[in-house]
Amino acid sequence: MKRRPQAPTVKMVNDGTDIFVEVDGVRIARRGRPHTPQARMWVSLEPGWRVMDGKDLETIAITRDGFRVH
Repeated sequence: MKRRPQAPTVKMVNDGTDIFVEVDGVRIARRGRPHTPQARMWVSLEPGWRVMDGKDLETIAITRDGFRVH
């Protein structure tokens, strides 16, 4: 029987200055700072990862190399 890969551990971290998305302990994206071109967007910190706000603005969608992770 083929085992399913374990779902990654995803969490949001606020270090007092920035908000990050971590997957399995690796910071993959940072929230853009106000008054910058990246404001209200997720800035990728690792190649292949993309974080987007959900339509309700209370969820996020995470993809890696085009495949949905969370």
